[in-house]
Amino acid sequence: MANGTIIVLCYQMMISSYYFRIIMKINREFLDNEQGVMLIELLIVLMIIGLLITGAVKTWDITIQQTKFSQTVKEMDQLVYAIAGNQELMSEGKRSDFGYIGDMGKIPDTLLDLVRAPANATNWRGPYIKVNFAENADDYIKDAWSNSYIYKKDSLTITSYTSGSYETPQTWIHRRVAQSESLLLDNEVSGRVQDLTGKPPGVSYAYIRVFIIHPTNGILETLPPIGEMPNENGIYTITDVPEGNHKMFVIYVPSPTIADTVEKYVCIYPGIVNTVDFRLTQEF
Repeated sequence: MANGTIIVLCYQMMISSYYFRIIMKINREFLDNEQGVMLIELLIVLMIIGLLITGAVKTWDITIQQTKFSQTVKEMDQLVYAIAGNQELMSEGKRSDFGYIGDMGKIPDTLLDLVRAPANATNWRGPYIKVNFAENADDYIKDAWSNSYIYKKDSLTITSYTSGSYETPQTWIHRRVAQSESLLLDNEVSGRVQDLTGKPPGVSYAYIRVFIIHPTNGILETLPPIGEMPNENGIYTITDVPEGNHKMFVIYVPSPTIADTVEKYVCIYPGIVNTVDFRLTQEF
């Protein structure tokens, strides 16, 4: 609760206590003094106390609603991070958190997928959101008003109806995971393959293949299946790559007795062309 609200409530309680003492004093004077006090004065005092109590109740209700709103917004942000990762979490200068999508290579079908591995998903590394199973195992899928979040996979949105309903959209809270699914799943990696001296492959390009290992529907796959062949200048492009930290490698096999392999762990950011260059350990 905000400090200002506490001060207001305390002040109102002090005033109520003050007027309560006045009433008790009036009652005593009324009993001890034959003249007493006019009934209308007593009613006015009671009315003032009633107004103060009503104001305190309204202030308390507003504070509760504000607290629930803040709690819901925070939890919805955590759900977004659980799905697509938190871009502010870094390790060695690179983003380290890509959430469910970074491990699974797909959008979760339901919010339950964040804490329970979908069938046949070998690369699920959750739970992706902290859940207190001792209290309420499904608390993370409900807002502070105990209403279930409305998660829409197609539009990548999470909605809380707050204290309202479907008919009161002006009270809703919205969070969008991303502007589009393609930003999360259909990214591009391109770069250049050179030999030990920095020379492009030229006619040797046909002996080079570039691969990336990333999850697809919860299973790690090496793609493209036969590798991506660069052009004579050593330039290659691989598409449809989900965001996340993935392993890439290039293979150069000019003959059955000569082979060169270079591996890299790369960070694929959403919505941009990611550049990954390779330099072999031998000359073309």
